[in-house]
Amino acid sequence: MLKFVFGKTARYPGYEVEHYQVRRKIRSVSLNLKYGGFSHTTLGVLAQICHKLKLSLLQDYRFYNRMSVPDWLDVGGIHEQSELDLPEKARGSATRYEATEEYEFRYVLERLPIAIEDYKFIDYGSGKGVVLSFAADYPFRRVTGVELSPMLHQVAEKNIEEMHRHQKVNSGPVYSTLRDATEYEMPERPHVIYLFNPFGPDILEGVLDRLSRHLSDVDQPSYLLYNNPIHHQVIENHGLFHKTASRMGGKWFVYATGNEQ
Repeated sequence: MLKFVFGKTARYPGYEVEHYQVRRKIRSVSLNLKYGGFSHTTLGVLAQICHKLKLSLLQDYRFYNRMSVPDWLDVGGIHEQSELDLPEKARGSATRYEATEEYEFRYVLERLPIAIEDYKFIDYGSGKGVVLSFAADYPFRRVTGVELSPMLHQVAEKNIEEMHRHQKVNSGPVYSTLRDATEYEMPERPHVIYLFNPFGPDILEGVLDRLSRHLSDVDQPSYLLYNNPIHHQVIENHGLFHKTASRMGGKWFVYATGNEQ
């Protein structure tokens, strides 16, 4: 118990980097109060207590199950790596699909010292496009997802069509592209880059090398939001980005290029 309160633990060992669980839970409650309201938050806390007591009551009200994404978006579920139609050469480095929690994303993004309308957004390992739907709510110049699984990419394309049909796009164009992350050509403009631990250190190193070619001469700083930063040491050793913040008890690391103002 003392380790849980005062030390770092991993919620899902092997999938999630160690971070301060209690600090994250306190922040999660405060974010649900801010974005979801009192009744939503109260039910969520009660559902979590029931879960800890191994009771099946109120489980649909757990925070993770009650993201405010609309019913017409197909973004839920967890797909293990073995279930995904990935190229054989990528299987050793790819990770499972799991949707990002919306309130955490908004909390981290909204604390960046930027004018969002000057930036493009890119999600490496974008899956079904849930983060693309979150980012499209902000005035980014463009929102792009890069995904290697044809199955997930097809779902993302359908979700993007639904976003436009329901007029839920406040950004510039929204795209999902089916491509190897190390081969994606990025415009030489400032970006907000998102990673939810999508791949191992070998691919991450290749992505950072390509980002160096595209971002090193851009005057404005670019930012990297790393959720579940298991391979953070790769980023810190590479030299393109430096860490500026640790959010959600260390579950998110925020990095900026060296020309941050």
